[in-house]
Amino acid sequence: MNSALTRLTILGLLFLTAGVVNGQQRSRAEVLKEAARLATEAERIQGDAVKKVRAGADQQLIRESQVQATEKFEKAIELWREAGDDGRVRAGVEELTRIYSVMGEYDRVVDRLNREAQYWQDRGNVAVQAHTLYLLATRQSQMTNDAVAIETFERVIAMTRSARLSSLEANALTRLAMLYEKAGRVKEAESSKATANKLWAAAPRESTPVLPERIPPATIPAQWVDLPGAPAAAEYRVIEGVNEAVLINRSGKGIELVMFGCVALEDNKKARVLYGLIGQGLNHGGVRPGSYYRPFSALNGPLNRWTDEKMHCDGAARMTLIEAQFDDRTTWKADGIDWTR
Repeated sequence: MNSALTRLTILGLLFLTAGVVNGQQRSRAEVLKEAARLATEAERIQGDAVKKVRAGADQQLIRESQVQATEKFEKAIELWREAGDDGRVRAGVEELTRIYSVMGEYDRVVDRLNREAQYWQDRGNVAVQAHTLYLLATRQSQMTNDAVAIETFERVIAMTRSARLSSLEANALTRLAMLYEKAGRVKEAESSKATANKLWAAAPRESTPVLPERIPPATIPAQWVDLPGAPAAAEYRVIEGVNEAVLINRSGKGIELVMFGCVALEDNKKARVLYGLIGQGLNHGGVRPGSYYRPFSALNGPLNRWTDEKMHCDGAARMTLIEAQFDDRTTWKADGIDWTR
């Protein structure tokens, strides 16, 4: 009996241990995907709240959405840190502290940015540590705590001089001069300005301009479908010498707004809208008949700055125009229309 119980206990422990190990063995891609989902959801929550408030809902929705967004960004930042995506860690911290500052959460702003500065110091990255403290001073200034912001900018300047980060030093001196002026410290303001100007003048200049990497022309996504009767359709047009996918207005009216999304093509030959992806608008008559919108660069590109994933529709869903608003204030929608003739 005791032997059997011992075997069951050992098997149970092995099972639990295996579960923990497997839970810790997420791939880097899986971690990044979850972080991107959290950050994207945080932005969506805030955007939805703003739309509702503009439509007449209680302003409290904004505050509630900000609280939810900060919780998601906190989690996303730690996932990016786990995956070693330093760029998105920094971008996430910047957005998180921006939201905290809008909320008036001064202590949280200071605590988070001081912890981040310490994190980069522990890793021996003085440049990022200095940039993080520069962001802290900026947030302190934005939240009208000028006396402390001055102290933080002075600390940043001392660090940048030791590390020879002249561009950051010049930026910090410029911001510091503004705060000195505001505090009535005129001579210190003039000295900071003069030093910043010297640094800018001594900054090395590129002998030849650095050309941006050529962006490939937009193409029609493989998932795209033109619905019969839709007021606009995908075509290729030569624009500035490049054959590029665009959305042509084939209606007889100006189109002021287009929305793109994912649809299911049902067995009853009807299109059912599942969810939206992006929208584009143009006022004052919109896009005239025969002219075009250029949505496919975005539809071919990353979902947003938080992810490298391409925009796409899940499963068998297809990507298409789901709504158009005309210059006469009428609207066309894809939901329920025939998808085949």
